[in-house]
Amino acid sequence: MKRAVFLGLLALVPLPAAAQQTAPQPLTCLLSPLHVSDVGSERTGIVTEVRAERADLVQKGQILVQLDRALVEADLALAEITIEDLTARLERLDRLGQRNLVSGEELEKTRTELRLAVAERNRAELALERTVVLAPFTGYVATVGVAVGELIGTDPLLRLIDIDTLRAEMVFTDAFYGEIEAGDEITFAIDLTGGEVTGQVVAIDPFLDVASNTFSVLAEIDNSDRALPAGIACRVTGWQGGAG
Repeated sequence: MKRAVFLGLLALVPLPAAAQQTAPQPLTCLLSPLHVSDVGSERTGIVTEVRAERADLVQKGQILVQLDRALVEADLALAEITIEDLTARLERLDRLGQRNLVSGEELEKTRTELRLAVAERNRAELALERTVVLAPFTGYVATVGVAVGELIGTDPLLRLIDIDTLRAEMVFTDAFYGEIEAGDEITFAIDLTGGEVTGQVVAIDPFLDVASNTFSVLAEIDNSDRALPAGIACRVTGWQGGAG
């Protein structure tokens, strides 16, 4: 009888919050890079240098691939010569025009030719800048699909990934729909390293997958020390926020 009373009293004692609340468990949890870019060029040309290799860490603005510059440099030189010639001609015509020895139509025609030559120079300078392929952000080279001597087109040349911020992609059953909110803080266990990291929910699917009755949740994890590789599995061990 005393044992039964004791057990009844024990049942009335509130359990700690951690014991009362369970973190929602996703069916899958995978860490992926926040940014993935297939880097290419809008120009066709012959590759003269490839300055990055697979697994290299490259900085934003760093040259990854150099294309042949010879033809573009020749176009730029031609535009410079044309500008110099038209500038000198326009100065002579201006002097003659002050004495009414040349028509206004000829003066305007020369001015137009000079403006066109300047536009051609600007175009050549832009084309010269685009003979180099630059890293759009700081990250690791995942693949290199080009070699010196190749004629490139519009296909990607390299793949660049940014792992300074990782994105946890989680798939939940519909039982948890409405319980997870943007801004919730999640604790993840990383079996590969044996450690834990925290992240914050940034996006929730506003729909369910009809075939599986599941939805996806995205959380971002600070990885500025680059301690975690992308592509590894994770487990949810704690949750604070709307999911309780």
